[in-house]
Amino acid sequence: MNQIETNPFGYAEPIWERFTHPRHVGEFPAGTPGVVTGEAGSKAARSVLRLQLRFEGGRVADVRFRAYGCPSSIAVGAWIVEWSLGKTPAELAALRAAELRQALEIADDRAHCALLGEDALRAALTGFAATS
Repeated sequence: MNQIETNPFGYAEPIWERFTHPRHVGEFPAGTPGVVTGEAGSKAARSVLRLQLRFEGGRVADVRFRAYGCPSSIAVGAWIVEWSLGKTPAELAALRAAELRQALEIADDRAHCALLGEDALRAALTGFAATS
């Protein structure tokens, strides 16, 4: 087993799993219909999270994300896109950083990563409202 698989820094398992095996990574081709993008970043934490949600029939039909930062930041992006599939904008708007922290077992010193996720999702929803 290599060092990445062994979690040498002791991150919570939900974080480490999404960090080492992220799904829905990337972005949609420019001009893909129904896609909204939200991005948030923190210069202090040197983290950026970009979410792309493709809506079809008022629900999230497909998702992508890109993240730069610590394993917790990357895991937040991965969790949000997994969770958001099939959700309506109202359901997405109900997500709070506290729920992200609980789902991923994010430590207190990484609470800003959950806020980054909430901010990126809010930015995407602002984009959805502008196109509706």
